[in-house]
Amino acid sequence: MRRARPRRLLLPCACLLFLVAAGCGSGNAKKAQNQPLTFEILPDTAGLSSGEPIVDSLTVERLDGGALRVSGRTELPEGTRLQIAIRPAGGGSSVAMSQVFVNDGSFESPPLTGDFGPLPPATYRFEVLAHFTPEWQPASVLQATNEGRALRGPGVTRSKQGVASFYLEEELKR
Repeated sequence: MRRARPRRLLLPCACLLFLVAAGCGSGNAKKAQNQPLTFEILPDTAGLSSGEPIVDSLTVERLDGGALRVSGRTELPEGTRLQIAIRPAGGGSSVAMSQVFVNDGSFESPPLTGDFGPLPPATYRFEVLAHFTPEWQPASVLQATNEGRALRGPGVTRSKQGVASFYLEEELKR
């Protein structure tokens, strides 16, 4: 009669023990599937969004020919690069996008159209985005904002790595 080697049984036993400890087969997985998906909204613990607005005004005008122009006044330093995106109301892929620079406290996009010409009158989500990294901003902007870490106000956020960003969205009918 051959005896089973203990080493051969060690791996299957360890796997079984792990599955039991993880709750496999206990019904917990089924209970979790029946619960609705929710997101926890955490408080702004760093106070990043408190303070005066960084963009004082956001204006969207429809030009002759149907193109849209996005402009605004901002407290961001001279030369800050901003990305302007136009998306359908409620989200989705952008239908027009441009990058602009802050000049004398303001910014203005070129005339924006969709792939097939002017965007039809509708409600759109207008987004203004700025990342404060060397790839996005000139050295003078990074220095003036301490790589964005000195910014405070609505729309200021940080990534998990601590990289500063600014994001503003507004839905308007145009």
